[in-house]
This record gives sequence, structure tokens and C-alpha cells, in this order.
Amino acid sequence: MEAVWRADRAVSVREIVEALNAGRGEPLAYTTVMTVMNRLADKQALARSPAGRSYVYEATAPDPAGIAVKNVIRTYGDEAMAHFIDEARADPEVWRRMQRMMSED
Repeated sequence: MEAVWRADRAVSVREIVEALNAGRGEPLAYTTVMTVMNRLADKQALARSPAGRSYVYEATAPDPAGIAVKNVIRTYGDEAMAHFIDEARADPEVWRRMQRMMSED
């Protein structure tokens, strides 16, 4: 995921293999990286789009916290949102930050 985030654009498996192997003694196999990227796409951490005879991949969230929040909301829906709000209300500073963030949009 770090390599995809660093790219900040849609990337091919080949580009990620090259980025990952640049600093490695023993290179990762293309098929290994492709398998991991396909699994991340299946888990909706990456979005996969056709590009010619292969695919390009983009992150669906800007960081690990974004992926975690998406997963919690996707799995638990409104119940998760209600708990986030309850937790924020329990701490006045968190509540103020949440309100400030919501008004920025």
C-alpha cells in the first residue's frame, strides 16, 4: 500500500514490483505482487481498472486509518457511525474537532 500511496496515481503491477524491488536484495516475484494487489482490490483497499491487456490500481483511501474506517463503516454501517458519534461526544475536545471537520466541507 505504501508504494501505491507514494505513486499518488493509478499504477500497474509492474510499477509496484519495480518500486518494491528497488531496495531489496532478493526481488519479489511479479506474480506475488500481483496476487497481493488483487487481494487488496477484492478487499476494496485498491480500486482496479482495465488498462489495455492488464489493470492499473489506485488506493481507495489516503492512509491506513482511512482503510480501517471504510471497512468498519462498510461492515457495520449506521451502528458504527452512531458509535463514532457517541465516542466523540464523550470527549469535548474530540467533539469540537469533529464539528470543525464537518463544517469544513
